[in-house]
Amino acid sequence: MLTPEQYLQVVAERVVRSGGRLNTVQIGPVTAAVGLFTESIMLSTMNYCVVAGAYPEVDAATLHQFTGMATQHARANVQGTIGWTAASVVICGLVGRVHPDAAQLASAKTSNQFGGETRMVAVDPYAGATYAFTGGKLWGAAMHGAINAKLTFCFPQPAEAFQQVQWQAQQAAYQQPPQSGPGGFPGQIPQGPMPQTAPPPAAGPAGPQPPHYPPPGQPPYGR
Repeated sequence: MLTPEQYLQVVAERVVRSGGRLNTVQIGPVTAAVGLFTESIMLSTMNYCVVAGAYPEVDAATLHQFTGMATQHARANVQGTIGWTAASVVICGLVGRVHPDAAQLASAKTSNQFGGETRMVAVDPYAGATYAFTGGKLWGAAMHGAINAKLTFCFPQPAEAFQQVQWQAQQAAYQQPPQSGPGGFPGQIPQGPMPQTAPPPAAGPAGPQPPHYPPPGQPPYGR
């Protein structure tokens, strides 16, 4: 079974792999992994702050309070002026036993904000479910598409996260570093063509041929 700690390791790995700056921040009673991203979308600067922490029992009040404190931290790390040229997007998730009211809160359509967006995520690895709003809106379709992509990548379904944990364990057992690009674990972002392995010596470029040694008892060729 996937544990909350293993799920947070998956979130942290995906934050780093997608170019985020990862830190550990104390947010209320939770020691959270915080990833900061800055991207340019439609001539605007998108400041992403992905916050993930583990909590034993996740109810609506806990998720709402944690998201509020995480948003305050995110706003303090914004690049640019919030408004027409910069947006602050906070994707905040708690991992634990999710109560029905927390699942409903996380899945509800978010309200419009000027120069920003806040998404709540509730992950229950025991039930194998991730709750979050990933729908669209009439305004800012490009921005919301990017937000949904960031959310679903950094907070995968527990089954997908468990596959990644198993894959990484197999790689460690065989003492092989993780491979980038196609052929990696599920959910991995392709990063170019499949790495090429070096050809065997016999398939190398043409050059001086190695000497040919005759069988014992026979004179060398050319003599």
